[in-house]
Amino acid sequence: MTTATKADPDLEKFARETRALANAQYDSRQYRRILSMPLNMARARVYTLQKAFWNLNRRDCWAFAQGHAPMDVKKLIWEHEEDELAGNKARGVEDHYSLQVRQSREIGLAAADFRDTPMREGTRMCLYSYLHLVNSGHWLKSVAACAALEVSNSSEWVDGGGMSYRMGKRFESQLGIPFEKQLNAKEHAEVDVEHAHMLMQIARAHRGAPGGLGLMMEGMVESWELDRVWKGLLADMMEEIPV
Repeated sequence: MTTATKADPDLEKFARETRALANAQYDSRQYRRILSMPLNMARARVYTLQKAFWNLNRRDCWAFAQGHAPMDVKKLIWEHEEDELAGNKARGVEDHYSLQVRQSREIGLAAADFRDTPMREGTRMCLYSYLHLVNSGHWLKSVAACAALEVSNSSEWVDGGGMSYRMGKRFESQLGIPFEKQLNAKEHAEVDVEHAHMLMQIARAHRGAPGGLGLMMEGMVESWELDRVWKGLLADMMEEIPV
């Protein structure tokens, strides 16, 4: 695991705090609720279609963060976003949004559902909030706010696996969809381990900037606050549908 440099106590402390906060997400009321509620196909469709808006918003947020960042960080973000926007030709993997659309056939969704389903008001509120977070402050805070969600989805940072893995296993156990057939969940469970390394690369390179690690921690904390609200609203939407 390459999360901190032993010779730098500030980086070690930063990595420890980051790990603790990422794991704490899964102990929150909102996360426990969405990871324990009974699933059926209709609830899975609501979860998937509203989360698709969130996935697209991630691309916007990373683009804003990249625009504000210095050149070395722009390059890191470019490499990260290539998987999301263009896929991985070497491994024969298409872009992640297309993977999600294709995976969703398993729960009875078609491409038209992603095009025609309206965004719910709770989804819109959270996505606007994310855009404000990443486009209204220091670039270190913006980048860390984006990277936080990669960290809390990474099995190297979170005990028991990230949300992609956990929800994928719930779809498997409750809906009978093998994890291997959940193309997007499987891909994110793997690549977000690598993507989460970017946080510490940036922390090492720019910890000496004014505000440095403090700005990065501030961005992560606020991003995870929004993430908890978002998970709670998703749970509300799903629970509107009886099991």
